Amino acid sequence: MFDTRAMATGHARNLAVELDERADSATRRAELRLVGERVTPMALAREQTLPVLGPLVPLFPEGALRRGSIVGIRGSGATSLAMAVAAGPSTSGAWTAAVGDPDLGLAAVGELGVALERLLIVRPEPGNWSSALAALVGAVDVVIAAPRHRISDTDARRMAARLRERGSVLIHIGDRWPVGADVQLDIATGEWEGLGDGHGVLRSRRLDIQGGGRGSASRPRQLEVLVPGPGGAVAALAA
Repeated sequence: MFDTRAMATGHARNLAVELDERADSATRRAELRLVGERVTPMALAREQTLPVLGPLVPLFPEGALRRGSIVGIRGSGATSLAMAVAAGPSTSGAWTAAVGDPDLGLAAVGELGVALERLLIVRPEPGNWSSALAALVGAVDVVIAAPRHRISDTDARRMAARLRERGSVLIHIGDRWPVGADVQLDIATGEWEGLGDGHGVLRSRRLDIQGGGRGSASRPRQLEVLVPGPGGAVAALAA
């Protein structure tokens, strides 16, 4: 069930969505629809793109996230990069939903730039991924999904069509999206910096990101960036 004590219609409140394992599928769908009714995306639906943080702009053909698109991210550090991609829309007033990552560290997410007061956390049962995602698409601007099972081609096509219709952006963490992501980001290497020979503290993680995708995103792209940087936020590498 939802923790109703943490929910309110104001924009300066944390929202955390907990799905009760005992509730049936119909109840869960109704609860997610309720969230959709209470949460109004801040970004205007007529806007065709959502902004990304400056250091990540080279990864996207338009320098922004196109509404209705799917971004696939895989490799070591994929969750951090997904949150960093979502931080751009979030800091501009967009709502974000994170689906299926039980170990998500909210402190780190906040440091990356995601506004926690506009973040929903959803933990569906293994057999209810599709219904959970479908309920969130259109209710929030950005949906981050880390599924624990393979998504069928049929469900993937339906989700892609729903995204185009409703204007949300799906960030998929893990294996490649079954029917191909519009923008695919693969982390080739991820190295932590700050540790010496048996001493020191972790300060930042350097990611070597290879970009691809479909259409205008098919041109290969490469970017090295710090996620997180020394202060916790995304940072470009020093010249």
